[in-house]
Amino acid sequence: MKSLMMGLVLLFAGFRRGLRDPEFRAIGFLLLIAVGIGTFVFRFGEDWSWLDSAYFSVVSLTTVGDANLAPSRTITKIFAMIFSLVGIGLMLAFLSRLTTFRDEISQDYD
Repeated sequence: MKSLMMGLVLLFAGFRRGLRDPEFRAIGFLLLIAVGIGTFVFRFGEDWSWLDSAYFSVVSLTTVGDANLAPSRTITKIFAMIFSLVGIGLMLAFLSRLTTFRDEISQDYD
């Protein structure tokens, strides 16, 4: 349990340090924009609720997936494919930068 708590502390500390980095903030901003666009498209393209649309956007970008919620219209299926390819790259860039900051803080504790 102690290592889990330490991992979470390092993760949040890395996030706080990352907020001082312009590249990290830019990637985070682009990620938020992507989730917003995805939410908007799925809300009006599939007639889902705002919550379901936001949920599907985040699930798509984190590659978790959900078998109970999937686009049914051709245009939103095409959008989902493009959205996932672009968005997963953004998510990987974000997590990569976050890991870098977390590792820097971890080395400070050693």
